[in-house]
Amino acid sequence: MKFKKVISFLHLWLGLVSGLFVFLIAVSGCLYVFVDELKPIVYRERLFVKPEKKEKLPLTKLLSIAQHTLGKDKIITRVEIANSPDRSVTFRLQKNNPDGLTHWDYFEYYYRVYINPYSGKVIYVEDSKNEFFQLVLALHMRMLFGEKVGHYAVGYSVLSFVLVLLSGFFLWFPRKWTLKSIKNHFTIKWNAKWKRLNYDLHQILGLYAFFVLLLTSLTGLVWAFDWMQDSVRFVANGGKKIEKPALLVSDTLQPQAVSGLDKAFTATAASYPDAYAYLVLLPAKATSTINTLVYKKDWNRFDRQLIVYDRYSGKMLSSTSFQNLNNGDKAYQLNFDLHTGAYMGLFGKILSFFAALACSTLPVTGFYIWWGKKKKQVARPKLRGVRQFL
Repeated sequence: MKFKKVISFLHLWLGLVSGLFVFLIAVSGCLYVFVDELKPIVYRERLFVKPEKKEKLPLTKLLSIAQHTLGKDKIITRVEIANSPDRSVTFRLQKNNPDGLTHWDYFEYYYRVYINPYSGKVIYVEDSKNEFFQLVLALHMRMLFGEKVGHYAVGYSVLSFVLVLLSGFFLWFPRKWTLKSIKNHFTIKWNAKWKRLNYDLHQILGLYAFFVLLLTSLTGLVWAFDWMQDSVRFVANGGKKIEKPALLVSDTLQPQAVSGLDKAFTATAASYPDAYAYLVLLPAKATSTINTLVYKKDWNRFDRQLIVYDRYSGKMLSSTSFQNLNNGDKAYQLNFDLHTGAYMGLFGKILSFFAALACSTLPVTGFYIWWGKKKKQVARPKLRGVRQFL
């Protein structure tokens, strides 16, 4: 009983302390889980173009147009190319301030430029710092704070929530498995009074969402804390620490005027003509390489191919598939798809959505349970005093 009181105490106060953050993380997770499905509907005019019976412009030409649109002082860092004739090409550029206190201070600038790949016409310039889905993501990841504050505020809130989940499961677990206890512990009594209904919603919704929320929380901790990421890699690699391979570099002795970007992308598209999309990470330094990510089916991390090219000659330096990775790197690549439910396709995303929706109710119903008990404890002494007086 003493142990159960300790668990109950931890469950209550960790829940109260982290409750607001958990609520906001869950709600923003609900909104963001279907971002890949919603954007083509909401932003159809900027994401789609009319297919033309001619070759698309070279990537360097489109890059030059995008760069000219925003000026030379803002450097483009990546290009998203959907492998479909009716889609625009998206150029992204951002600069972060690690010491920024808020979301708006953290991003010095953040833009996306959408261009028609046939004509080179700029369709839309998006201020991504203030774009709706980006704000939802920033709320989910950093509570609209900068990285220094928001990263740890969310990280420790999720860590607290993991302990709340585990302690809640312990408190829920029936002492005896009878038909009556099974019914009480697995079904919501919808016709009960509000206090009982609220208790059932807190207990049983938490139970049904338990495993999905635990997985989502643990995968979130992989990004929040280095020790968690290192632990996952260590366990996945069978207790071995595997050193990272040496970073590939471009040959700076190549003529500076030569660009391997078109050659690199043409080679990638020819090797993977049926890919879903390509993401090209542009070199930031003289020795940096062109990193091309091939997404084979969807924007999933577990089935993508990484191809590295020399930025000057366009020569392929390496090609790595998910299957070629060590188990630690595989676990890390899977982390995103497990966190969002994308590993199981649309069904997994729907499952994650409802689990996050259930999660958003837990701080609310839990607070109401605590508040009701608190009011009852305050009222009892007054009642005793009246009885003694009578």
